[in-house]
Amino acid sequence: MPSKILTILCFVLLCTVCVLGFLPNRFSHLSSDFTHQDITESAILRTVVEMFEETPLWRKSSGSGTHITMKEITTKALFDAYNVGTVSEKRFQEAIDDIVKANNRVDLDHYTEAAWHVNGEAIKEANDKITSLRAKTIFILNQTRPDYSAARDLIGQFLHIVQMFYSNTNWPELSGSAVYDSLGIPGKQLLAVAPSSADTCKSCRVSPGINCTDNMLDLGAVLTSGYRSGQDRVKPFKEPQTHQTGKCSHGGPNDTSSTTSAATGGINKDSNNPSLSPHYYLHQQAAEGAIRHTKFFLDDRVYGLRHLVGDDKFQKLLQVKVDNSMVFVIDTSSLSKKNMATLKAFAAVIMEETSSKITNDQTEYLIMTAGGPGSVQRVYRSRNAEEAQHYIDALPVNEGTTCQQFSLHNVEAAASLAHPDSEIYVLTNGPPADIDRAIDIIRIVTEKRIRLHFLTGYCGHRRGRERRHGEPRRRRSAGMDLYSGLATASGGSTYITDKGGVAKMADIIKESATTSGTTILKMSVDAAAKKTIDIPIDNTIRDVTIKIISDAGTRGEPVNTLSDPHNTSVAMATSGNVTLKDLGGGVRLIKIKSPQPGVWHLTKKDSYHWDLEVTAQSTIDFSTKFVQTNPMNGFQYEITGRPIAGDKATAIITVPSIDKIGAITKVVLTDSKGAELESSALTQGSGRASSIFRGTFTLPTKAFQVTIRGKDKSGNALQRLEPTKITPIAVKLKIGTLTGSLYINEDLKIPYTVTNTGDSKTTIAVDITDDQGFAVSPLKKSFTLEGNSSATGSFALHAGSTAGITTTVTVSAQPTGISGHSPQFDTRRITVEEHIVRKVDNTTPECNVTSVIGSCSMAQMDPCSCHMHTWSGTAVFGDVGFGLFQISSTVGTSGSFTYDNFTMGHTIDKGAKTAKIGSDCCHPVSYINVVDMASNTAQCKFDLAPGLTKPVYDCMTTPTTAANTSFSMEPDADTSGLSPGAIAGIAVAAAAVLAATIVTAVLIGKKSPCVSKGQGKVETSQPPLAHTR
Repeated sequence: MPSKILTILCFVLLCTVCVLGFLPNRFSHLSSDFTHQDITESAILRTVVEMFEETPLWRKSSGSGTHITMKEITTKALFDAYNVGTVSEKRFQEAIDDIVKANNRVDLDHYTEAAWHVNGEAIKEANDKITSLRAKTIFILNQTRPDYSAARDLIGQFLHIVQMFYSNTNWPELSGSAVYDSLGIPGKQLLAVAPSSADTCKSCRVSPGINCTDNMLDLGAVLTSGYRSGQDRVKPFKEPQTHQTGKCSHGGPNDTSSTTSAATGGINKDSNNPSLSPHYYLHQQAAEGAIRHTKFFLDDRVYGLRHLVGDDKFQKLLQVKVDNSMVFVIDTSSLSKKNMATLKAFAAVIMEETSSKITNDQTEYLIMTAGGPGSVQRVYRSRNAEEAQHYIDALPVNEGTTCQQFSLHNVEAAASLAHPDSEIYVLTNGPPADIDRAIDIIRIVTEKRIRLHFLTGYCGHRRGRERRHGEPRRRRSAGMDLYSGLATASGGSTYITDKGGVAKMADIIKESATTSGTTILKMSVDAAAKKTIDIPIDNTIRDVTIKIISDAGTRGEPVNTLSDPHNTSVAMATSGNVTLKDLGGGVRLIKIKSPQPGVWHLTKKDSYHWDLEVTAQSTIDFSTKFVQTNPMNGFQYEITGRPIAGDKATAIITVPSIDKIGAITKVVLTDSKGAELESSALTQGSGRASSIFRGTFTLPTKAFQVTIRGKDKSGNALQRLEPTKITPIAVKLKIGTLTGSLYINEDLKIPYTVTNTGDSKTTIAVDITDDQGFAVSPLKKSFTLEGNSSATGSFALHAGSTAGITTTVTVSAQPTGISGHSPQFDTRRITVEEHIVRKVDNTTPECNVTSVIGSCSMAQMDPCSCHMHTWSGTAVFGDVGFGLFQISSTVGTSGSFTYDNFTMGHTIDKGAKTAKIGSDCCHPVSYINVVDMASNTAQCKFDLAPGLTKPVYDCMTTPTTAANTSFSMEPDADTSGLSPGAIAGIAVAAAAVLAATIVTAVLIGKKSPCVSKGQGKVETSQPPLAHTR
């Protein structure tokens, strides 16, 4: 009895269906479905495992038998299993995330364009797009200095379309999880695509019990894809009450075409959930095909990126081999002879440390020297530390004593040249000029995850500002606040040194430059506060560094005590497990080796202002993404630009080594003083999403940092913080869809929409910048907007004369009259292309039926005798465009199909070709499909039973009737565990199924009143000519 109950329930549940395409990411559904994120990440990890296996440098250190399985593979597990040196898996994960983000952004930028999702039979158009995207990617990567970020953007877009091919077309129904390796490869033709006049599906899900497991019409090796409502490819309408066949729909709850036009139902394989995907049962196959094709794109021996651009560039693309920048921006106009001497000593220490590390990183030393506005920038680049040191040794010294301004344009230029995740050290004693550059600096360092550090004696700050004992601390100047604000926004620091104090910073700069660690806390502590700061240390932490930057200057050093988890005071000496070093200028460094797990206590005993940072060496770190629901499709995507103050947002927390700890329980948003602004409990995903946590809250109106809290496996408190400051804003900005490409010496419009998300009328300034100077005046515009209202506009770019140059375009928006340097922004990377006009063939081939012999009546289609009744026909075919590619039929082994031989590219002016086809009344409808070299398709249809419905049973089975379809409720069946209500529910379900079965049986046995005994009807299907794009 229990098995029969299960059968009934499964039958009923499988009849409640509808949909959407591979889900974009794990943000919305922490389930076992394969998302674009899973597919992309799985394929990249498989690729890198194979690369590591082939490369002695990375071959497994622990010998054979330790190979990690593909099921459990993660970036962390991969790097733990192989000799990857000190390269952080975080950089590798960031590269994957960049590709996934670009993949997901296609949903937002091209939601209504069917070709970007391979919907609406826009298969040829989708192939054109991915062929172009692939060519652009290869072109960029083959440059001398590739823009890897731009390449990852293009790869994400390419993979979105390729992966959608497996979810949205009938390829998995035809070929399972096999790779369709002709897709996106220049010169390779596609299979035939169903002509516009050919029906491809029969209706399903019109009533309980009629599911979509067999709803595709047999057209042979012909590709089709489902139409989805709201896109630019509109499904040809057929009244579902009077038609049982038509074009396939995408299907699912967001697709109205799947219920309002025949054929009803759909074919998408986006999810394992039958309520989302009519072909949910093929989700696993479709996902595996997408993973294999993604890997094929990356490392196929002939067509793969790895083998087309070389291992070095491929590894840098994925940030497995990392280009780092050690950047010095030196204001030679404001540094004295003594400061220059100590600077050289400082640089020597840093370069010696970085060059002596044994790693797979490649450090580039970038030295920029300049001064105030209008001064000449000199840039030196080298991968040789000794040569870079010689260059610094030869730098000229300013003998003057004037306090000259320092142009922030130098910092912006250095950030543009630096590799992502680099450190920039700015050494100047001058006050800042060109302060309007601060906005662009913050945008660049945020996007490239660069940390800025300012080392300054600041002559404008020092003069007349040394206070005597007992005098109150004076407010810092606006210039110092700006330096500090830029450093804080990037997660860096500002060091104010006394005369000749640059060299004293060597130890602390060396610490941040040569070690990669995780941050426990970062906060400012008021001067008047004499407080104790708790420092939670978990059992994954090896070494701890406490950095105190005070405003003591030359007046003293920070004063503090330190106690362990037992509240025992700990002595801080110059050597031992707990060391203390005062570096001058009010900077103190405390190091704890192998600290005891538990909560340590740092007590502030002085009256100075502190900037406090605690970092540690640990296997546990995290990343944060803020996501919001897109109203068009109900899924969540990463927020681009700055989050909107006051909005509800979800934080997605990823902890790669979650198996190493007990739990992550809470996410907290804190201000610069460590005070809690918002917090949320966390929900953990399962399966492949087990390292992902979700928390939701209202975003604060002030700047914040993200902290996570939990427990290690021993129950000790665990805490991690992302040091970058996030500043919400009440302005929303989005760059629109770009119509066209940026061609040599031509213009391209950059459309945008700006929204005032506040409640009151506000004037918002919008501007454009790009790092190649392609932006055309006017570069600034302003809009006065009522609360919660929007405006649209556009800027223009004019390309230079060189193809392959990539420019990063940033559109920024900020309310006027508001101080600060944290605008809203959106960016695009655009590569200059040569405008090549390619010949296009959108003319379909010709296929015309010339004769038909035979017909099939209802009696002749009886499954037990249909093989005795045969038919035959002929057709002529040819092509007037690029020529013929292939011809096929749907008769298979049950019939015959022959045709005149032809060479690929044969055109009709050299003579039409003839095809002969034959089969029996078991196959009363058959097709000949003709494909040309441009993948255009024509079809000849042979319908030997027009208006008749072929029987749906076979010869060995009596047609199903009510008499032999029942759900037994025998008196002796075990129902002891069921309540009367449950038994009644089962009975109702059984009755519903029984009724549906009776109706089906009646319809099967009923003959159409429109039976024609005459000659079989023959149709020639040729779609209208496509327009040239």
